[in-house]
Amino acid sequence: MNKLLFHFLLLILFLFQTHVYSEGLEDKLKKSIVQVRITKQPPNHLFPWLNKTPYSFGAVGVVVPGDKILVLTSRIDYATSIELKKYSSYISVPAKLTKVDYESNLSLLEVKDKEFFRDLVPLSFSKHSIQMPKTVEIVQLDNSGTIQTARGRMTGLYMDTYNMSHTELPYLNISSNEKLNGNGEVIISQNKPIGLLYNHSKQKNTGYAIPGFIIDIFLNNKIKDKTSVFPYKGFRYAGILDHATREFYGMEKNQDGVIVSEVIPHSTAYGLLKVNDIILEFGKVKIDSKGFFVHPKYGKQPLSYIAHCGYENGYGHGDKIPVQILRNKKVQKLELPLKPFPYKAIQIPYKNNQGEVPHYLIKGGFVFVELSQFLLQEWGQRWRERVNKKLLYLNDYYSLNTDWKANKIVLVAQVLPDESNEGYHDISIRIVETINDRKVRSVKHLDRLIRNAKSEFTKISLDGGVDIILENDKTDGIDSKIQKKFKIGKLKNF
Repeated sequence: MNKLLFHFLLLILFLFQTHVYSEGLEDKLKKSIVQVRITKQPPNHLFPWLNKTPYSFGAVGVVVPGDKILVLTSRIDYATSIELKKYSSYISVPAKLTKVDYESNLSLLEVKDKEFFRDLVPLSFSKHSIQMPKTVEIVQLDNSGTIQTARGRMTGLYMDTYNMSHTELPYLNISSNEKLNGNGEVIISQNKPIGLLYNHSKQKNTGYAIPGFIIDIFLNNKIKDKTSVFPYKGFRYAGILDHATREFYGMEKNQDGVIVSEVIPHSTAYGLLKVNDIILEFGKVKIDSKGFFVHPKYGKQPLSYIAHCGYENGYGHGDKIPVQILRNKKVQKLELPLKPFPYKAIQIPYKNNQGEVPHYLIKGGFVFVELSQFLLQEWGQRWRERVNKKLLYLNDYYSLNTDWKANKIVLVAQVLPDESNEGYHDISIRIVETINDRKVRSVKHLDRLIRNAKSEFTKISLDGGVDIILENDKTDGIDSKIQKKFKIGKLKNF
C-alpha cells in the first residue's frame, strides 16, 4: 500500500511540475507573441478585373529585435489590412509590411507607434544544431489572445520547398495529434524557440516548421524589394545508379555524382553548367550517386542544402561555391555564383506571384489572360481533374522557360457577350497561338501587336484551328460599350 501511495505522490508531483512549467513558459512568451488579424482579398483569375470576396482570420506574430513582428508570408499575401493586438491591451493597432521573402515564407511587420513595443520582449530563435528526435512544446494563441501550449515530437530535418517557395530549404518534421493550424505557432525545445509551424495536417497529425537557423538568416541579412536572402543553385539533377550510365560518361570506380538534367534560364548556373555535366563535388564535399552529402549535424542532406542555406560554411548570397564536374570525360573545376531564384525564368507562374495581380487585356469582349497555376486552381480543390488536359500538361512540364526569352502562354479566358462577337460566345480557356501570324509572347505583347496593326482586320489564331477576326477601326467603340455594360474598371492591366 505504501508503495502505491509513493507512486501516486510521484505522479501528482510530476503533474504539478508540468503545470508550473507550462505556466512559466506561457508567462514568459506572452510578452513576445502577439495576435495578428489579417483581412485578405486575393485576385480573381477568371474575372481578372475583380477581386474575390474579402475574408479575415488570425495568425501568430512573434516580436523580434528592431521593433518588428515576424509573420508567415503565406498568411499576409494579398492582405488589405493587418492589425496587431498584444497581451496588455484590448486595442488593435495597424501594421505595415516592411520586409517580405517568399522563398523562406517569412515577413516582417512594423508599427508606426513605437510605444506598442514598450512592454514587449524580442524573441531570439536558436540558431544552433537541433537534436532529434525530441519532445517539443507548440505555442499558439486562441481567439481571445490567450497563449495555449500543445505537445508534439520533432522527428527529423529534411529539405523541400515551403508553401510558396521555389527554393528547397530545411524544415522540421513535427508530429502532434493536437489541434494546430500552421499559422506561425512557435516551436519550443528545452525552453528555447527553435522554429515556426507553417503547415499542419489534421488527417496525418504531421506538421512542418521553419527551423530557427533559417529564421536567423532571414533576420540578419538585408534584401531589396522582394528579393530573397536565400540563393538558388540554378539547375536540376538526376541520380546515377547504374553501371552502364557511369561507364558511358567516363566515371571512374572511385567517383560518385549526379548528372545535370536541366539548367534554369536567368540563373547563375545558366551558361556555366551544361546538361549532362556530372557533379562530383559541391562546396568542397563529395556528392553520392543520389545527390546527397553527409552533414556533420543533420546526417544525409541533398546538395541543395549547401547552395540554398550554406551560410554556416561561407556560402551565402553573393558568394561563389566551388563545383567539381566531369564534362566530356574530363574533370573540371568551376565556381558557381550564388543568387536568388530567377523569377524571370517562369513561364507559367506557380507557388507565388510575388503579390502581383494577374495581367489581362479585354479587347472586343475577348478576355485575354496569361496562363498560371492560380488560374487553373479557380476550378477548386480537384482542379487537376477538371481543367483542360493540355493546360495541365503545360503547367506540369513547361512552367519554366526553356530558353532566355521570358515568354508567357496567353489564353482567351472567356468572351463577354455582345452582338459584335456573336459566334464566339462559347470560347473559353483557349490558347492564343498567333496574332496576324506572329507568335504572342505575353498579354502586353498582344496589346502592342493589336495597336500597331496596319491592316483593316486583326486575325487572332487559337489552338484547335479557331480564328478570331477583329475590325480594328471598331474595337475602341466596342470596348467602351462593353466596359460600361459589364461595369469594368480597367480594360487592361500589365
